[in-house]
Amino acid sequence: MVSFRRKKKEDTKKAAAGAAEPAANKAPTPKEEKPAKGAPAKPPTLEDIPDLIETMLNSKGEKSAAATKRIYELCDVGHKQNRVPMVCSGKYDVLTPLAQCLTQESGDGRHLACLALNNLSIPTENKRVMALGPA
Repeated sequence: MVSFRRKKKEDTKKAAAGAAEPAANKAPTPKEEKPAKGAPAKPPTLEDIPDLIETMLNSKGEKSAAATKRIYELCDVGHKQNRVPMVCSGKYDVLTPLAQCLTQESGDGRHLACLALNNLSIPTENKRVMALGPA
């Protein structure tokens, strides 16, 4: 079971000292050098959107869901500034692939598409584009 209680200062110092010494003496393992296979190497940027959309449209299952997740990450609460450019700029057509993800019977892709569309619908500027289409 995981505990969320704070450790005492003594325990924290011992753990830090114990962890620092072995790390200095041993060579890094391959797992430490590379991120996990499913973990993205870098956070997504707006420039990644065309590739993500292509993956969403041309892949199935986990690959499509992973691309949808990255689209969601681009418009989550920490990236509010991306919401208007994603919809209103005309550079990216994210609405069509996200809407197509809603036709999936179940799975993470559908849920993540709902979350992304919800976030994208929050700015007032996006509401008109989402309801009526681009100008």
